Amino acid sequence: MTAPAGYRAFLSYSHRDKAWADWLHRRLETYRMPAALVGRDTPLGPIPARLAPVFRDRDELAAATDLSAEINAALAQSLFLVVVCSPAAAQSRWVNEEIVAFKRRHGDARVRAIIVDGEPFSGDPATECFPDALRHRSNAAGEMTSEAAEPIAADARPQGDGRRFALSKLVAGLTGARLDELVRREQQRRSARLAALAAGLAVGVVVLSALTWDALRQRNAARLAQAEAQVQRAQAEFQRDEAQSLVEFMLTDLRQRLDAVGRLDVLESVGERLSESYAKQDLAQLGPDALGRRARVQLLLGEIDNTRGNLDTALAQYQQAAATTGELLRRDPGNAQRIYDHAQSVFWVGQIAWQRGDAGTAQARFTEYHDYARQLVAQDPANDDWQLELNYGLSNLGTLAMDQGDAAAAQRHFQQALDVARALLAKQPADGERMLNTGTSLAWLADALLRQSQLVRARELRLEEIALYEGWLASQANDANVRSLLAAARYRLAQTLLAEGALDAARDSALAATAMADSLLAADGDNVEWVDRGSLAHAIAGEAWLHLGQRTQARQSLLRSMAIADDFAAGKGGLERSRALTHSQPRLVLAALLVREGKADEARRLFADVASGYRETLAAGKTLDPVSQRRYCAALAGQARLAPTPARWEEIAAQLGPDRLRLSPEAATLLAEAEARRGRTAEAAALLAPLHSAGYRHPDYLAVLDQFPALLASTRPANR
Repeated sequence: MTAPAGYRAFLSYSHRDKAWADWLHRRLETYRMPAALVGRDTPLGPIPARLAPVFRDRDELAAATDLSAEINAALAQSLFLVVVCSPAAAQSRWVNEEIVAFKRRHGDARVRAIIVDGEPFSGDPATECFPDALRHRSNAAGEMTSEAAEPIAADARPQGDGRRFALSKLVAGLTGARLDELVRREQQRRSARLAALAAGLAVGVVVLSALTWDALRQRNAARLAQAEAQVQRAQAEFQRDEAQSLVEFMLTDLRQRLDAVGRLDVLESVGERLSESYAKQDLAQLGPDALGRRARVQLLLGEIDNTRGNLDTALAQYQQAAATTGELLRRDPGNAQRIYDHAQSVFWVGQIAWQRGDAGTAQARFTEYHDYARQLVAQDPANDDWQLELNYGLSNLGTLAMDQGDAAAAQRHFQQALDVARALLAKQPADGERMLNTGTSLAWLADALLRQSQLVRARELRLEEIALYEGWLASQANDANVRSLLAAARYRLAQTLLAEGALDAARDSALAATAMADSLLAADGDNVEWVDRGSLAHAIAGEAWLHLGQRTQARQSLLRSMAIADDFAAGKGGLERSRALTHSQPRLVLAALLVREGKADEARRLFADVASGYRETLAAGKTLDPVSQRRYCAALAGQARLAPTPARWEEIAAQLGPDRLRLSPEAATLLAEAEARRGRTAEAAALLAPLHSAGYRHPDYLAVLDQFPALLASTRPANR
């Protein structure tokens, strides 16, 4: 038998998956593309009307005398290779060789996969579903390499996409059609068929009624009612299945794609339409799974509002979701999925409290979230998703410890979180979520170490974080979330380098951060996270320029930092004061620049403006977090240096003194200056000696030593 020219796909599978192969071969060969899509140009060429023929070796080669020759001929003439993935396929020599042979001829780009059993990248031969050749890339010569591949796969398992949606994803991958449009067109086509069926049934019933009206009127009326009920039931089931598929698509694939390019507007529009649909339904009639999906939609909308700085609206969404997931968990307290769903709601309620400085509520909710994660891991330690939740819970507790000034406790939480993240990434190195989780765990631990003046280790972790992001972006250049994290990592590295006194390197790292942050803001200036990062990147660049003596460049960077924050606040109709204060750092550095330029009056006014904002917080009975406390004291110190006022140094000592053993290096430097100006030289030296021993050489620290030479002598014994 000679293989016909021009197969759309070659179907490769293990004989133990014959039932799946029969189903897939039949569905692909009989599949008709929606008419509106046929002929449309794609990177794979015009979309065809049909996918047939699809080559299936076990059927079509039944009479072949030379199996190898026939398979090679079919592989050469196939546009795509579709691998039916299962543990049986992963252990099949022939499936693996077919993948190798196809990649040798056509490369990696035209290989598609559909998972029917097992787990991808599990590392366990009993459950691994991807054959070895599918998990690794081929080189230009067609030879297999050790480089990990990322197969384009649909998941036909019930806990995955399900058969219908998996088939749609596979068809999209074989034609170049957009998945969202293909799903929508298929839904329209099914709706039309269902309407025609309903119309046919109705006509049949009417005709039957007319012919036998007199004799069988009562019986036909019953039959009519039964037929209508069947039609309505079929239509309801169809709409339910389609709605569930679309919701899952929006919450998974579509969300990941839009997140990666920063298109919150599209995601928000889809979410709002779904929310409106749920609002029209009787919630009492919804089952647990439907209610769970509704809660996930509410959490998604809350995240979008949160990202845009709309905290009140976000909190309302989170609280509604928490009420739903809490009730579902109450009904079924041992159900792992219900525990997981409620944990997400609890976290986001705590996140809003944390953003608003409500430490008590944040502590309660984050601790509850961490406890749920521990409960999930106790139920199933081998479940990677639950391990990931534990990583998040530990990171949250570390963040709270940092906020409370306990960097040592934070370090312990962050180290545990990093250990979990690294173990998960080692199992699936190509998984984007695991890579991001490892990167953020590195970032948090580096911050905790920097707070404790462990500069070398902090710098090493920061460089490891940057290398991780850059490696990912080498193949995923348009991933906006990773570019945002990379910008933050670079300006945080600049802060560490400033602490070490490496001013040129700090400037270069900060400038790299500003370039990346500016490109993100150009794409979406309403993303509050990108606003924060852009403003801070330029502030740190301005600080580096200032300490290098380049005042013009320093001013430009600082004004840019302030403009980013101020423009965002203006666009929001006036930003809440607590968030505005997070952008006080560039104003402090600009005031220091004005002092160097001899513009004392302007500097004094700027220092006073920053200090007054924090005084409002204190006057309202709230406490300042360590970062805000340090900035408030920096503003007081700036005022006191321009107009010697003992009361301001006393206030600095009162603010920072009670926690002197847990202060950041910057705060310890401020307190040491206050103590020295109050004539408490021994106390000042005790604060500076550990910094000197750790290699801390920030220009502000060196300026205090220059002003009080006696303190320098006190630090030398600790430096031996």
